[in-house]
Amino acid sequence: MDQTASHPAPLPRVSPASAVSATLPEQAPGADLGPAPRPIVVDLDDTLLRTDTLLEVVLLMLRQRPWTLVLLPFWLLGGKAHLKRRIMEHVEADLSTLPVNEPLLRWLREQHAAGVPLHLFSAADERIVRPLARHFGIFGYARGSDGTVNLSGARKLEAIRALVGERFAYVGDHLKDVVIWQACGAAVPVGDVARLRRAMGPGVEVVAVFEAPSPGPRTWIKALRLHQWAKNALLFVAALLGGNVLGDLPLSALGFLSFGLLASATYLVNDMLDLAADRAHRSKRFRPLASGALPLRQGVVAVPVLLILAGLPMLWMPVAFAEVALLYVAVTLAYSFHVKRVLMLDVITLAGLFTVRILAGIAALHHPVTPWLLAFSMFFFLSLACVKRHSECLVMAAEGTTSAPGRAYRPGDAPWLMAMGAASGFSAMSTFFIFLVGFGSPILLYPHPRWMWLVCIILGYWICRTWALATRGEMNDDPVLFAVRDPLSLVLAGLIGVLMLLARY
Repeated sequence: MDQTASHPAPLPRVSPASAVSATLPEQAPGADLGPAPRPIVVDLDDTLLRTDTLLEVVLLMLRQRPWTLVLLPFWLLGGKAHLKRRIMEHVEADLSTLPVNEPLLRWLREQHAAGVPLHLFSAADERIVRPLARHFGIFGYARGSDGTVNLSGARKLEAIRALVGERFAYVGDHLKDVVIWQACGAAVPVGDVARLRRAMGPGVEVVAVFEAPSPGPRTWIKALRLHQWAKNALLFVAALLGGNVLGDLPLSALGFLSFGLLASATYLVNDMLDLAADRAHRSKRFRPLASGALPLRQGVVAVPVLLILAGLPMLWMPVAFAEVALLYVAVTLAYSFHVKRVLMLDVITLAGLFTVRILAGIAALHHPVTPWLLAFSMFFFLSLACVKRHSECLVMAAEGTTSAPGRAYRPGDAPWLMAMGAASGFSAMSTFFIFLVGFGSPILLYPHPRWMWLVCIILGYWICRTWALATRGEMNDDPVLFAVRDPLSLVLAGLIGVLMLLARY
């Protein structure tokens, strides 16, 4: 293995049935490594890796065997080491996608090349630690929690001393590591370096530092996908069609805020459940959770906070709105756990989620449900969902891959997705036409219904243009994101809003 490579080869896969056989040859504790050079002992979680492996495997268990989560409190009664071992017995962990702290890894390889002994000690379970140590190829000895002893803090220090004695440098990221730094007198702090240096005191030599700044506003904005809140503008459709825009606007705005917070919470859940697939994707690997820019524990804490904040506006909303919001969360979670991997059912569900947003806007205002609007929405957004999958298939074909991580589509599916999407777009326009001319249609109550014909024409033009760009391979994976960034789409959306107001007043 080339120790100077900037990107390590794929890491091993650890299954519940595998023993800790993929390990390093153990070196007898207390072996004499000589007084010089000084050995370097390295931590794993949030240090050499830009993630917490315990949270990673808990999320894997949630994804693979969610019913086992009820056992976590009982496993914890046996201690953290027991908990970690039992989790590893119930999940299949693909270590190949875990984000690595590349600057630290490069530095460690330079030390290894200079003849410095390196050892990996971590509180993570040995079924993770030792395969990773073998992969990196620079560690002479590796040890993790063994199901009985949780290798953290003073216990880790004791194990390190048994191997290398008192003289070593330690690479860590947590306040629990302070006891080790103060004992060995040589530190390589990772993460919040200033905080760690204050905690370890003046008597510790700092050999090197690897700063990892806390996630800032831009990271959080990307993680919460605030740009996706544009989809929640559909909640204002009911107000535009209802004829009392100014009067309906406050409740619609509260509904928009609530759904935005709900959406951000579900996006975080989706990203945490889909870490491995996102890390294998050409662009999704840069998402904050997948890349390690946003710590998993912060993402886990943010979900209930967002859900609570989303519930506050509902105190002023009708009960029907809360029921639709609950439906939205349930369908979104079902999509994240399973539906997104089911052929065609995923795009139908995406179309349904857009329609639920319109339904939420209707529920917020106590307006009657209009079947024309809901039918149009299902067909229209089914067409856009097919655009998204069609574009992904074209990318797969261009890259020479046979499938997309976490999806059921193949490059050869592009033609029938285009046919399905075009047919759905045509059906949407046909539904709109029936709305305009149908007997008993609410359009008859509009003071100036002729303006809605122009809306139909504009929507028909936009969806035809969208499919033309998609077939050329010029469409962003997400057509809604494309529409938000496309100047012509924004102009047409504004024009549609004006025409809807002209029809109502």
